[in-house]
Amino acid sequence: MKKLCMMFFSVVFITIISCGDSKKEQEELDATLDKIEAVEKEIDETTEELDNKAEEVESALSELDSL
Repeated sequence: MKKLCMMFFSVVFITIISCGDSKKEQEELDATLDKIEAVEKEIDETTEELDNKAEEVESALSELDSL
C-alpha cells in the first residue's frame, strides 16, 4: 500500500511539473508567432507600396512614350 501511494504521488508530481513547462513553452511560442505575424504584416505593406510605385512608374513611362 505504501509503495502504491508513493507511486501515485510521484505520478501527480511529474504531471504538475510537466504542465508547468508546457505553459512556458506555449508563452514563448505565442511570442514567436506574434513576431512572425508582425513581420508578415510589414512584408504585405511593403509589397503594396512597391506595387503602387510600379504602377506610377509605368504610367510615367507611358506618358513619356506618348510624347
